[in-house]
Amino acid sequence: MQLYLFQPILPAIGKEFSINPAESSLTVSFSTIGIAAGLFAGALFADRISRKKLIGLALICSSVLTVISSFVPVFPVLITINMLKGFFLSGSASVAMTYIAEEIHPSALGKATSLYITGNAIGGMSGRIVATLITGWLSWRWAAGMIGTICFIFGMLFVIEAPASRHFKPYKTDTIKGLKTMGMHLRNPLLLSMYILAALYLGSFVSIYNYLAFRMQASPFFLPHEILASLYLMYIAGTAGSMSAGVLSDRFSSQKTLPAIVSFLLVGLLLMLTPSLILVILGLGIFTASFFGAHTIASKIVAQYSPVGKPVSISLFLLFYYAGSSLFGTSTGVIMHHYGWASFIFTLCAVSIVSLFISLFFRRWIEKPAGRVLIKEPVQQEA
Repeated sequence: MQLYLFQPILPAIGKEFSINPAESSLTVSFSTIGIAAGLFAGALFADRISRKKLIGLALICSSVLTVISSFVPVFPVLITINMLKGFFLSGSASVAMTYIAEEIHPSALGKATSLYITGNAIGGMSGRIVATLITGWLSWRWAAGMIGTICFIFGMLFVIEAPASRHFKPYKTDTIKGLKTMGMHLRNPLLLSMYILAALYLGSFVSIYNYLAFRMQASPFFLPHEILASLYLMYIAGTAGSMSAGVLSDRFSSQKTLPAIVSFLLVGLLLMLTPSLILVILGLGIFTASFFGAHTIASKIVAQYSPVGKPVSISLFLLFYYAGSSLFGTSTGVIMHHYGWASFIFTLCAVSIVSLFISLFFRRWIEKPAGRVLIKEPVQQEA
């Protein structure tokens, strides 16, 4: 709920501080910069601290910072607080799945993982909807304060109710070895292609949702905030896209499924060029479902084909993922501010075309040497 709470209310932020859309988007970009920095640190040091303690600390500290952000008088302080908030949130993002895998019985692990992923989607969707509605009724400061308070309560419930990290064994990470492992993954063309793809598709996704409110509140739509909030229900389409991608990739392979899904990003973007509200909503749904589908498959590929140092590889994947959000989320706003919505969409189409080329050609590195490691298609085990 906290990470992207400012995303749907950027017009209110811009009005409050008298800044343009690209500048207001820094509230989102600095949050993801903080997460990226935290994930880099977490890849090297997270195994020294109990999973539960780290997640609890991340949730409580980030919630307090969200509440504090509702009182700040100047914009530079706001984005600084958001960067710190992102850094703390990375503590949860970096080890949550590992904590679940360590503490949940294998027979219930699939259900627990699904609940975690679903909870992430519901949290992201509800945070955007609540922020939009409260900002429309009261102000963005009330929205930040209330969401921060809600997250603090849930953080305390986690600290009190979540099981202790009974199966966690802390150890001091060899920083030099960790950096060497990072270098090995970055020299692996298959993994590097997935890292870059993650940066591109999240950058496009965040860009759309950053500036969607500006588009929908202007001519020819003039949507009120209550209707605007309902657009974030498109995350339901994202959940469907993620589930469908998982099924299709198991049936037809990731190499065949990923390019098809990425191509639908372009379809969704082109539909959002039209002045028809129905077609824009349809395009947003297709784009959202395609993003979640692409992310599901790319995540799967990284997890399957990381020969050694899988936690480091996943952290690198998330590092590129959030770095792309920060870079594109603000830079595309400059294009929209100066050249309009059509130029903005065509820029994202160009990004999606690059993503499509990557998704078409990454298969050449399957079953071919990557660095010193031979990567092969994993054997599918029967359930």
